[in-house]
Amino acid sequence: MPKCSDLNGQNANPDAVDWLKWFLFFGSVFFFMANLFASMSIYPAYSLSIGSSPFQAGLQNTLFSLTAVLIRFYLGPVIDQKGAKPLMLLGAFAFTTAPLLLIINPSYGMLLASRIYQSIGLAVYLPGMYALTAQMAPGHRIGTYLGTLRVFFNLGLFAGPAASLLLLNHTGYTSWFLLCSFTSLLAFLLLSTVKAPPVVLASKKAAGSLTSYLKALSVKQVYPILGGIALFSFTYSAAVSFSVVYIDSINPNGEAALFFAVFGASGIAACLGVGALSDYLGRQNTAWPMLIITGIGIGLLYLLPELPYLLLVCAIALGIGIQGSSLVFAAWLIEISKPELRATTRCQIILAVRILPGQCLLLPELVSACFIFCLCCHTCCWYVQLPWV
Repeated sequence: MPKCSDLNGQNANPDAVDWLKWFLFFGSVFFFMANLFASMSIYPAYSLSIGSSPFQAGLQNTLFSLTAVLIRFYLGPVIDQKGAKPLMLLGAFAFTTAPLLLIINPSYGMLLASRIYQSIGLAVYLPGMYALTAQMAPGHRIGTYLGTLRVFFNLGLFAGPAASLLLLNHTGYTSWFLLCSFTSLLAFLLLSTVKAPPVVLASKKAAGSLTSYLKALSVKQVYPILGGIALFSFTYSAAVSFSVVYIDSINPNGEAALFFAVFGASGIAACLGVGALSDYLGRQNTAWPMLIITGIGIGLLYLLPELPYLLLVCAIALGIGIQGSSLVFAAWLIEISKPELRATTRCQIILAVRILPGQCLLLPELVSACFIFCLCCHTCCWYVQLPWV
């Protein structure tokens, strides 16, 4: 008679235990990301429904994101020192309890307070899930597992806002708050069952936040990788921020919605294949083609007024290029960083993205110039071939 497995997976099929661990972890990621993207899309409408101005409706999301960036600067190194799982559980708990505050007191002041409280979840869960994935994945297959992580990330993006809008069409915000709290609790419970590897520090003395960032930046290979991240992120910011207005000005027949649907689907497809491809071919040999594909997508976007039939090709190129670049550079940065600095280096990615100049371009007449600039940057990458090792 076969022996039953114990809680640690001993005397059990190792493959089955491993699959169960990843199933629980990715399930937690899906529910958390669905809540994150739902909150970012629904809370502005909720803010307006309780009498706030359009400026105040946008302010709560801005406050949510900026507070998370500030908290992340401190907690990124803490994740490396204490382990990702405890702080990820804290983040899921914050997402579980924050909606309940608005059921108790549905006011704009409470909305701001709950969003600041909820920003703890954004600050620790996102860098934590990358660090924990790198911890649990086999060393030679980090790209594959990060690719799978990004698939569930994007599935949460698709499912969260759509399910929320469907619910709100039939019920009120109270039911939505309860659903958000329940699904965040699922994320918490699923993650709590995952057995995380122990944290092994190179030094018993805990380093401060600033010291950890300086250690991460002391690795010279980080700088060209951060340059590549800034390049594709600038492209992402320019394309996503302006594409709706830009495409609608060319053809106001709802093609912008089609563009983003294809953009998202091709991004999920890229996550499935690019991570494994980078494990096989190497990060450097995969990162450059992804940047080139992104540049081609930007070029096609610029040419849409003359060649509107290339809209879907443009969406596919940008989806594959941007998501593929994001995945490969994240895997590459994690790969060259020390295990005790992985969350810190992941926070460097997010901080680099947040300060992009493309996020500050607000004038419509700068759209074409922005696209041309991004295309020229990618063309230079093709010819110059900067040293990436």
